[in-house]
Amino acid sequence: MVAEHSLEGAVSIVTGAGGQIGEGIAVELAAAGSDVVVADVDVLDTEYNQQSSREVSGATRAREVVDRIEAEGRRGHVAECDVTKADQVQALVDETVEEFGKLDILVNNAGIITVDPVEDMKEAEWDSVMDVNVKGVFLCSQAAIPHLKESEGTIVNTASIAGTIGAAGLGHYCASKHAVLGLTKSLSLELAPDDVTVNAICPGIVDTPMWNKVLTPTLEEDYADTIERVIPLGRDQTPEDMGRLAVFYAQNRNVTGQALAVDGGILQNVI
Repeated sequence: MVAEHSLEGAVSIVTGAGGQIGEGIAVELAAAGSDVVVADVDVLDTEYNQQSSREVSGATRAREVVDRIEAEGRRGHVAECDVTKADQVQALVDETVEEFGKLDILVNNAGIITVDPVEDMKEAEWDSVMDVNVKGVFLCSQAAIPHLKESEGTIVNTASIAGTIGAAGLGHYCASKHAVLGLTKSLSLELAPDDVTVNAICPGIVDTPMWNKVLTPTLEEDYADTIERVIPLGRDQTPEDMGRLAVFYAQNRNVTGQALAVDGGILQNVI
């Protein structure tokens, strides 16, 4: 990797970079000095996601993210990739190394959500959430590891506060994020001998389609009311908050196997 504590000249992949959190992470990495490959997909095999459509337009939006990366003076590159497809994931990593010569940082950010009680949930719905949220992290990490070992790089996984709690109607989503945290801890031990760090971000409430299209309607209260009710700091979190934590993880070489909640105190608000 480049000089310790500096991301100047680093090369990053951010999956799900067409979404708000992915965009925030990609732009913050660029601001810290990294070139960024923004990876997403326009069409999924399933409608079980926060867009409720196979047409998710992620790669199209990712092209707009490149403009923001280039505004930071770094190179951006769009790669269309369905993280549940091993061949596409391998092509993503190969394309990155061919285009930029190396890979220093992998951010496994792609994720989807739906709401259904387990009793009513379709098998395909369970599979879709687990495939994107867990299998995607596995496939991307597996493909990137050989290059990250060479660069003494970093993996950052976007988990969720749902990875530490349960929530009615979100059994599949909570299970997937618990799995991401378990995988993060295991990978941190496997890759420590090669000086590759692995950590997770656990977002709280961010103004994204996940909340606006899926979660807020099921809560039967306004988004602003939810913020006031559950967040001690009284404000929602931002994509840039997640990006700054990703940068912190990449810059701090003695932090590994950790999962930090960026949630304004939600997880402390138990009474």
